[in-house]
Amino acid sequence: HFNHFLNCLMKIKVCAGGFLMKKNKLLFGKRSPKKTWAPNKWDIVGGRSLKGEHPLETLKRETFEEIGVNVLSARLIKSLDVVDESKNGYFKYHIYMITSWRGQPSNCCDEHTKIKWFTKEQLSKEKIALNEYLTLLDDWFDDGTIVE
Repeated sequence: HFNHFLNCLMKIKVCAGGFLMKKNKLLFGKRSPKKTWAPNKWDIVGGRSLKGEHPLETLKRETFEEIGVNVLSARLIKSLDVVDESKNGYFKYHIYMITSWRGQPSNCCDEHTKIKWFTKEQLSKEKIALNEYLTLLDDWFDDGTIVE
Protein backbone atom coordinates (compact mmCIF):
# COMPACT_ATOMS: atom_id res chain seq x y z
CA HIS A 1 0.00 0.00 0.00
CA PHE A 2 1.09 3.54 -0.71
CA ASN A 3 0.82 4.67 2.93
CA HIS A 4 3.06 1.79 4.01
CA PHE A 5 5.55 2.85 1.35
CA LEU A 6 5.51 6.43 2.67
CA ASN A 7 5.88 5.18 6.24
CA CYS A 8 9.01 3.28 5.25
CA LEU A 9 10.50 6.36 3.62
CA MET A 10 9.88 8.66 6.54
CA LYS A 11 11.01 8.43 10.13
CA ILE A 12 7.85 7.92 12.14
CA LYS A 13 7.59 8.83 15.79
CA VAL A 14 4.64 8.40 18.10
CA CYS A 15 4.04 11.27 20.51
CA ALA A 16 1.45 12.24 23.08
CA GLY A 17 0.57 15.57 24.63
CA GLY A 18 -2.13 16.97 26.83
CA PHE A 19 -4.02 20.09 27.71
CA LEU A 20 -3.81 20.73 31.44
CA MET A 21 -6.69 22.97 32.53
CA LYS A 22 -7.43 24.74 35.79
CA LYS A 23 -10.72 26.64 35.90
CA ASN A 24 -10.69 28.54 32.58
CA LYS A 25 -6.92 28.51 32.01
CA LEU A 26 -4.62 26.12 30.15
CA LEU A 27 -1.01 25.38 31.04
CA PHE A 28 1.51 25.74 28.22
CA GLY A 29 5.28 25.59 28.22
CA LYS A 30 7.52 27.78 26.06
CA ARG A 31 9.69 25.36 24.11
CA SER A 32 13.42 25.73 24.48
CA PRO A 33 15.23 27.55 21.64
CA LYS A 34 17.41 24.41 21.38
CA LYS A 35 14.47 22.28 20.21
CA THR A 36 14.46 21.42 16.51
CA TRP A 37 10.65 21.29 16.22
CA ALA A 38 8.76 24.49 17.14
CA PRO A 39 11.53 26.23 19.10
CA ASN A 40 10.45 29.22 21.23
CA LYS A 41 6.75 28.42 20.74
CA TRP A 42 4.18 27.68 23.41
CA ASP A 43 3.23 24.00 23.55
CA ILE A 44 1.25 21.52 25.61
CA VAL A 45 3.12 19.08 27.85
CA GLY A 46 4.11 15.77 26.31
CA GLY A 47 6.69 14.07 24.18
CA ARG A 48 7.83 11.01 22.31
CA SER A 49 6.66 7.51 23.17
CA LEU A 50 9.18 4.90 24.21
CA LYS A 51 9.22 1.71 22.15
CA GLY A 52 6.00 -0.22 22.81
CA GLU A 53 4.60 2.46 25.13
CA HIS A 54 0.89 3.30 24.85
CA PRO A 55 0.31 7.04 24.14
CA LEU A 56 -1.64 7.47 27.40
CA GLU A 57 1.35 6.09 29.33
CA THR A 58 3.59 8.48 27.38
CA LEU A 59 1.36 11.37 28.42
CA LYS A 60 1.54 10.34 32.08
CA ARG A 61 5.33 9.88 32.03
CA GLU A 62 6.08 13.08 30.10
CA THR A 63 3.71 15.20 32.20
CA PHE A 64 5.42 14.05 35.37
CA GLU A 65 8.92 14.55 33.91
CA GLU A 66 8.17 18.02 32.53
CA ILE A 67 5.96 19.62 35.18
CA GLY A 68 5.86 17.21 38.15
CA VAL A 69 2.13 16.48 37.82
CA ASN A 70 0.52 13.03 38.07
CA VAL A 71 -2.15 12.46 35.41
CA LEU A 72 -5.04 10.54 36.99
CA SER A 73 -7.26 10.47 33.90
CA ALA A 74 -7.29 11.89 30.38
CA ARG A 75 -9.52 11.72 27.31
CA LEU A 76 -8.13 11.40 23.81
CA ILE A 77 -9.29 14.38 21.77
CA LYS A 78 -7.65 13.63 18.44
CA SER A 79 -4.70 11.91 16.77
CA LEU A 80 -2.92 14.02 14.17
CA ASP A 81 -0.21 13.37 11.60
CA VAL A 82 2.24 16.25 12.07
CA VAL A 83 5.04 16.98 9.62
CA ASP A 84 8.42 17.45 11.27
CA GLU A 85 10.39 19.27 8.59
CA SER A 86 13.44 19.50 10.83
CA LYS A 87 13.87 15.70 10.74
CA ASN A 88 12.41 14.80 7.31
CA GLY A 89 9.55 12.86 8.77
CA TYR A 90 6.36 13.13 10.68
CA PHE A 91 4.91 12.08 13.96
CA LYS A 92 1.61 10.60 15.00
CA TYR A 93 0.50 12.99 17.73
CA HIS A 94 -2.12 11.77 20.21
CA ILE A 95 -3.61 14.82 21.93
CA TYR A 96 -5.48 14.45 25.21
CA MET A 97 -7.47 16.59 27.60
CA ILE A 98 -6.15 15.82 31.08
CA THR A 99 -9.41 15.55 33.02
CA SER A 100 -7.98 14.76 36.46
CA TRP A 101 -4.51 15.37 37.88
CA ARG A 102 -2.63 15.77 41.14
CA GLY A 103 0.31 17.99 42.01
CA GLN A 104 1.51 21.55 41.65
CA PRO A 105 2.85 22.25 38.14
CA SER A 106 6.40 23.55 37.99
CA ASN A 107 9.01 23.65 35.24
CA CYS A 108 11.01 20.50 36.08
CA CYS A 109 13.31 20.12 33.07
CA ASP A 110 14.93 21.93 30.17
CA GLU A 111 12.17 21.13 27.63
CA HIS A 112 10.61 24.53 28.31
CA THR A 113 12.16 27.85 29.29
CA LYS A 114 9.02 28.64 31.32
CA ILE A 115 5.43 27.53 31.89
CA LYS A 116 2.39 29.78 32.01
CA TRP A 117 -1.40 29.60 32.39
CA PHE A 118 -3.41 31.12 29.52
CA THR A 119 -7.07 31.66 28.76
CA LYS A 120 -8.08 30.40 25.33
CA GLU A 121 -8.32 34.00 24.17
CA GLN A 122 -4.82 34.85 25.42
CA LEU A 123 -3.45 31.74 23.76
CA SER A 124 -4.86 32.77 20.38
CA LYS A 125 -2.52 35.80 20.44
CA GLU A 126 0.63 33.78 21.15
CA LYS A 127 2.99 31.82 18.91
CA ILE A 128 1.96 28.22 19.55
CA ALA A 129 3.50 24.98 18.31
CA LEU A 130 0.37 23.87 16.43
CA ASN A 131 -2.49 26.13 15.35
CA GLU A 132 -4.73 23.04 15.50
CA TYR A 133 -4.66 23.37 19.29
CA LEU A 134 -7.10 26.30 19.08
CA THR A 135 -9.53 24.33 16.90
CA LEU A 136 -9.34 21.33 19.23
CA LEU A 137 -10.08 23.56 22.21
CA ASP A 138 -13.02 25.18 20.38
CA ASP A 139 -14.42 21.73 19.61
CA TRP A 140 -13.91 20.61 23.23
CA PHE A 141 -15.74 23.63 24.65
CA ASP A 142 -18.49 23.41 22.02
CA ASP A 143 -19.27 19.92 23.34
CA GLY A 144 -20.05 21.56 26.68
CA THR A 145 -17.42 19.56 28.53
CA ILE A 146 -15.95 21.39 31.50
CA VAL A 147 -12.85 20.30 33.39
CA GLU A 148 -12.51 21.44 37.00
